[in-house]
Amino acid sequence: MIHPMVMWMDPGLDSGLAWLWDTGTRFAANEFRLPELVGQIENTCARYGPLMACGYERYFPIPGKPQTNASDAIEPIGVLKSAAIRYGCHMLKPAEPCTPKTEDRLQLEAIGWWVPGKDDAQSAANQMLRYCRRSGNLPPHVAAVLSALPGTIPGRTGRRTKRS
Repeated sequence: MIHPMVMWMDPGLDSGLAWLWDTGTRFAANEFRLPELVGQIENTCARYGPLMACGYERYFPIPGKPQTNASDAIEPIGVLKSAAIRYGCHMLKPAEPCTPKTEDRLQLEAIGWWVPGKDDAQSAANQMLRYCRRSGNLPPHVAAVLSALPGTIPGRTGRRTKRS
């Protein structure tokens, strides 16, 4: 069963946050710079505590290459982990980075999770949708909308059926 609140983060200079609550019936997403991000994470973790699951997209430094912006991703992850520990939230396994596909956008638009002009919020929403599928916690109304999309398999992320 899905947690009463799930918060997903796409870390970066502008970090995307996506929230899914009321057993998947309410959704919101936005982007924040670090000072405001800290407040958003702290407030959400404090409010929901053990009733909440927190996830994020993993960040991998590239060995042998300068990473002048590594802290932009690493610091938000630290903020999320710290708040989750302090308030007893459940930490989800980090998601692997993924390149958005055309069908991801179509699916996010269809279920009302697309945030125009905010790439990091869209990425957090996409990772949230992938988490719901992986964990078997796709909200019923979301599964119904996705099953109506041509070629989409609701239980899988970004996969399409073969066409003859």
